[in-house]
Amino acid sequence: MPILQDSLAERAQILKSLRTNLLRQREKFQSYLQLLENQECAILEGDTEKLEVHARLEQALVREICVLQRVILPLEELYRHAYPREEESTRRLQRSLEGLRERVLQRNMNNQKLLRSRLESLRREIQGLRKEQRNPSPYARIAVPSLVDISS
Repeated sequence: MPILQDSLAERAQILKSLRTNLLRQREKFQSYLQLLENQECAILEGDTEKLEVHARLEQALVREICVLQRVILPLEELYRHAYPREEESTRRLQRSLEGLRERVLQRNMNNQKLLRSRLESLRREIQGLRKEQRNPSPYARIAVPSLVDISS
């Protein structure tokens, strides 16, 4: 009987650990989604300082999500071996995570499009400035004096 209880306790621990990590990952995805929404506002405002901050935060969040994913994958494998029939709560969590991933990917693609558009408009603006600078001064073709009359 103690072996069965140990097995049940181990299964419960695996399930608890998997749920905890899935919930943490969901929180990270929600934070990432919020960050992308704020980043969109910064893009539309043209605030480069905010964009830089958002890019750094985004990199940190992506790293955290990847670390969590590396923890979750082995737990899911253990969970499949311990529970041949999937439990509904973890299935709901994973579906919720998939939905969040899709929303994050869509928001990220939208932000990339906005950034490309902003970059292109800046390029056109810079090209316009360069063309204006190329117009020579009307005095540029006047000869440079070589003699100066100081007799008066």
